[in-house]
Amino acid sequence: MKTIADYLRTQAAALTAMADADNLKGDYADELAENSRGLGRKLDLAEERYREVQGHLSSWSDELEEFQKKADKALRDAKEAQRVIDSHARDQDDKRAPDKKDRDKSFEPTEEDPVLKHAKEDLEDARKRLNAAEGDYRERASHFASRIRSSIDDDMKDSFWNEIKGWVADAEWLGKIADWASSAATIVGIVAMFFPAIGVIALALTAVVAVIHITQAATGNGSWFDVVMDLGALKMARNGIKAAKAIKALQQSSRKTAADLAKDGATARSAQANAGARKTAARKSRKRGGTSSRNRERARARRLRLEGENRAAGKKASNEIRDSEMPQITAQEKAGVLGDAQVAKQVKDIKKWRDAYPDHTGLADNARQAERHKDALQGSWIVSTGLDATDKSADYATDDAYSRVKDRMTAPVPGTSQW
Repeated sequence: MKTIADYLRTQAAALTAMADADNLKGDYADELAENSRGLGRKLDLAEERYREVQGHLSSWSDELEEFQKKADKALRDAKEAQRVIDSHARDQDDKRAPDKKDRDKSFEPTEEDPVLKHAKEDLEDARKRLNAAEGDYRERASHFASRIRSSIDDDMKDSFWNEIKGWVADAEWLGKIADWASSAATIVGIVAMFFPAIGVIALALTAVVAVIHITQAATGNGSWFDVVMDLGALKMARNGIKAAKAIKALQQSSRKTAADLAKDGATARSAQANAGARKTAARKSRKRGGTSSRNRERARARRLRLEGENRAAGKKASNEIRDSEMPQITAQEKAGVLGDAQVAKQVKDIKKWRDAYPDHTGLADNARQAERHKDALQGSWIVSTGLDATDKSADYATDDAYSRVKDRMTAPVPGTSQW
């Protein structure tokens, strides 16, 4: 602390000399002088704080040494007293003899040995002196702690940002949470390669890690490299989830389009089949006198019935597509989407309706988009999990060399105050 105080005093003097220099000309000179004086005053305050605290600690050190001497003396006296007590006890045991047949029954001590009595008194006195030294030590420790707190209670205050940086530096539990969440995200990320439905869990865990690492790096307590790795993994995981959702939406769109096409086709075929029956019925009606109100009513009823049949045929065809089961997939098709059977079925279903209606551009476009999203899904989870796994493997395999390289990427934040 004395060395730091001397260094601060030297720097404050240099800043004052800079501020008082008259060989600098220009608008910058006034601002430089003002800033130098301001910083010099702050260094003066810091130097005074260090020097005062150094004085308190020096005085406390002298008193602490005296307390230690008293405690050591009490310990030596207690050991000597205990040695005498133990020696006297062994002598008494020898006189009694451990073997019953050799026991001297006539030996019975009548009064306490003066030497033993004095040793017990010395032992008790040593305990009292130790307790007294300990009590004095605690009282003086509290005294000097109060003096130190008073010395640092001055006009130099840490900014709110410095308070945050200090809090983050002391919050070791943040690092533990980040390590736990990072390991869990890696495991879940690997599982999500085969079951993307749980990818949102990996995404949430990676987000937690990223927030903690950003907080630590921004306050000078972590590495920006970790932040870059986290954001890369976070983006890749998010892309994987978006790709899986896009494939699901395309599959639902393809089914709806195919159902509408099937409905229109069935309706048209039914209408074509019923057209002949309507013409035949019309001819018969004219032969019987088609102008009568009864015949007109029959023709209208027949037309409505046929139209209903047409609509029913279209609805049936539409429902058959909407309610049809998802296609079965092969092991190769499942592996093509990293083991996610649901996504594999959705992709195959999209292609199925494209092939069923090859002339429809919308269904063909859905199939192309599904393939693109499937590739994005594969790449995103592989890259995301690969980044995380590589980072952790390097940490474990390089004997902290990799961690030291990352630490060098932690930029110190100017204005840090750790007084």
